[in-house]
Amino acid sequence: MMKYAVLGLGNRGYGYSQHMKNDGRAEMLAVCEKDAGRKETAVREFGISPDMFFTDEKEFFAKGKLCDLLVIATQDRDHYEHAMQALEVGYDLLLEKPIAETYEKCRAIYDKAVEKGCRVFVCHVLRYAPLFRTVKEELATGKYGDVVTINLTENVEFHHHCHSYVRGNWAVCEKATPMIIAKCCHDTDMISWWMGHKPCIGVSSYGDLTYFNESHAPEGAAKFCFECPHKEACPASAITIYGKHPEWLRPCVSDYRKLEDRAFVDALLSDKSNPYARCVFHCDNTAVDHQVVNMQFEGGATAHLTMTAFSTHGGRDFHVHCTNGDIIAFDNTLYLKTYGDTFEEGEVRKVDVGALTEGTYGHGGGDSRMIRDMIDIFESDNGSELTTIGVSLQSHAIGFAAEESRKAGGKAIVPDCVI
Repeated sequence: MMKYAVLGLGNRGYGYSQHMKNDGRAEMLAVCEKDAGRKETAVREFGISPDMFFTDEKEFFAKGKLCDLLVIATQDRDHYEHAMQALEVGYDLLLEKPIAETYEKCRAIYDKAVEKGCRVFVCHVLRYAPLFRTVKEELATGKYGDVVTINLTENVEFHHHCHSYVRGNWAVCEKATPMIIAKCCHDTDMISWWMGHKPCIGVSSYGDLTYFNESHAPEGAAKFCFECPHKEACPASAITIYGKHPEWLRPCVSDYRKLEDRAFVDALLSDKSNPYARCVFHCDNTAVDHQVVNMQFEGGATAHLTMTAFSTHGGRDFHVHCTNGDIIAFDNTLYLKTYGDTFEEGEVRKVDVGALTEGTYGHGGGDSRMIRDMIDIFESDNGSELTTIGVSLQSHAIGFAAEESRKAGGKAIVPDCVI
């Protein structure tokens, strides 16, 4: 049985641990989490010994290598320090994306892993999600010809953007990573994967923080939603959003069970020390709310990524254009067509995305499948290793180049992504 520890038992660390518990072939031995209130959760739900819960990372790493794998699910800007310490000790890693807050640090983690002979699995979970994997498998048949252009739209979804990128942990880029990295390294990873990992030789980008600022606050808007005269009508109201999704408040509580109590949630949303109680037009956010990225790949293929907060639905719509056909994902349906087919509706092959993901949860089934594949590797070396750090570097290089280009007014940048 694979033995693992978790550094950061927040939303993602807890989620991955649940997947490993459900798999039944992995045992949690230790947790390092600065919020001491989560000790009870670790002991109760995952069965660790109370003396194997650490609140100080120095004390944790001083214990040496305790098990096979360390899950690193801390904040973006902590990944580099934590990964480097873990690799020095000798841990294999499951590292939450993004790898680190600069490309140089991403590459340094890769180099350290090679030096120490350790494996680093990056949580690019969409490679395991049935929708995106089906596209890869279809392209691999060769019947669509060569990929020429990919257009992908990342619909962040209005309420999700308000939560994570205006009020939440990724709102201030200087404390996390740029939006195009924090949210869209999944998207650049999909594009790179579908392109067959051809080197990306040019990136240009435009984007801005246009709407979520004080200039768009309604007249008389308060700094906290519970005090605001617009709280009933405002689509970004914390009262409305977290009333419907109290589980989104996990980052600010120790015991997730408390969020089942509506009185507790109401009290939390009336607390001015709670960042999720703030008005979205009166926050300290610096993350852009829309951005476009153009990419050119070796051989002439191109791709375009649109990231936008301004969508009523979340998820990704895309169109993969090939020399002998195309693949489209829209409105929960995958359309597969080659140019030899007729254009009548009945001749287009459709795949119901919902059917692909039935019975799964977490990134369209990607989370659970990634965990299963990783455990397969430890059990029998039969896993696919789809998300090792070496194949994840290009997506990060593209994202960092895009942010550099955006800040330079769209100047073309050549990503440093050769391994």
